[in-house]
Amino acid sequence: MASPSPILAGLLTGALFLSAPLRAQPAIAVSAEASGELPGFRIEEAAPFLAGQMNKAGIAAWHFVPRDPAAAAPNRIEWTFELLPYAGGQVRQFFPMAGVQRMLGAHRLISAEAKLYLSGQYQTVTLGQEVVQGGAGDPELAAFIARVTQMLHTAYDAIDMTPAVHKTP
Repeated sequence: MASPSPILAGLLTGALFLSAPLRAQPAIAVSAEASGELPGFRIEEAAPFLAGQMNKAGIAAWHFVPRDPAAAAPNRIEWTFELLPYAGGQVRQFFPMAGVQRMLGAHRLISAEAKLYLSGQYQTVTLGQEVVQGGAGDPELAAFIARVTQMLHTAYDAIDMTPAVHKTP
């Protein structure tokens, strides 16, 4: 029995290589850490909530974990939260505001800054503002964290990593 020609063997090998599924890259573990004021949380307890909401953002390339303060985290997102001032002004009230806030829930305007570091190097930053009630059960806060995480990933993907071509005069 004659062996197949080297050209046919090469074509078969190439066809098998192209038809094999590409291996997915494992997700990079990215730590989440927080500073500032986040309504409904003591700031040292915010990292597990942030990591959980960030994992729901649908970014397959990254897996988010709460930052362990005892370990170095070269891959991390540093969240900085700030409560923004109430902009209601001096409006005549016919009912007590404290009672309305208890009944409807107090909503606060917050700003968030998320800085991405990979391999210990700064990559990009994303900013956002949202009116939230705060706490782990707040759907607006959860959606806000996911949205800022997606914006951060989009900003990172938009970075042009190709080296610049320098022309000599």
